[in-house]
Amino acid sequence: MDPYKTIISCTNQKGGCAKTTTAVNLATALAEGNPSMGIPPAKVLLIDLDPQGNASTSFGVDKRLDVPTVYDLLMQPSDGTLNVHDYLIGPEILTDEMQRAFKNMNQDSRVPPRLKVENLYLLPSNIRLSGAEIELATKLGRETRLREALAPVMNDFDHIIIDTPPSLGLLTINALAASNWILVPVQAEYYALEGMSQLMNSIRLIQKRVNNHLKLFGIAVTMYTPQSKLSAFVEGEVRKHFGEDVFQTVIPRLMAIAEAPKDGAPVVLLKRPTKRNKGSKQYWGLAKEAHQRILARRAEYGINPESVLRREAIERGDPEHIWDDIED
Repeated sequence: MDPYKTIISCTNQKGGCAKTTTAVNLATALAEGNPSMGIPPAKVLLIDLDPQGNASTSFGVDKRLDVPTVYDLLMQPSDGTLNVHDYLIGPEILTDEMQRAFKNMNQDSRVPPRLKVENLYLLPSNIRLSGAEIELATKLGRETRLREALAPVMNDFDHIIIDTPPSLGLLTINALAASNWILVPVQAEYYALEGMSQLMNSIRLIQKRVNNHLKLFGIAVTMYTPQSKLSAFVEGEVRKHFGEDVFQTVIPRLMAIAEAPKDGAPVVLLKRPTKRNKGSKQYWGLAKEAHQRILARRAEYGINPESVLRREAIERGDPEHIWDDIED
């Protein structure tokens, strides 16, 4: 495994902390890019490793859709013949599913033209994955099945983001074994503080036993209520204990964010990032911070990998992208 690759697990053992929402919006924003924010578009793989399949639902993907899922990938024999691309939902189908879901819920409204993706790929999940914990228990190398499956395609993506279940079972361990970084969403409520020390202990255990390349990418304060003294207290405590590891961008508790899955698309696509649309604005702000942090980490380790999108454009002979490459 490349220890410098951007593979991020979005993880917290506590449920209800906007973990899936953060993974989905961060992956989408990094894939789409935003020139005014200094975020270049990137080729991104989002892995839905939660049996609830909420990351898949966030794009309007019908769980009855007859497509291979992450369950099928994990259960395949580890003989080196796996092709992860056979299990992915690409940008075209994701766009169709989002637009279909939006039409179903908003029959009197036209589909917003921004409701599309070009560089985002999804490894979907459904309830069948709930049996994987038991089935993996008897398999050789059960903690590293996902890492082995991703190894041949790591260089096909700029970033890989994994949404995990709210527990430290075999699925989450597989995600952390395959990742270099961990992003922790922390709900701005008191009980979230109690779970942080347990989570950090779990991360240290994974680092020691399974993946010594795993590092903390950052902590995102989510579901923040500006008028709440409790939210301010929790944010203050998290910043006091974790310092610069905590993102400056705080994700508010907003109905627009909560309702986005109903319309079948992440809020960063449904709403423009303006003062009026604070949910979208804050998630775009988090994506900007994440991009800057990725650049800083790469500089720290002295690496500057080639953009996958640019490499593929040059291989296609795309004159515009070749010109951009020369200009850089």
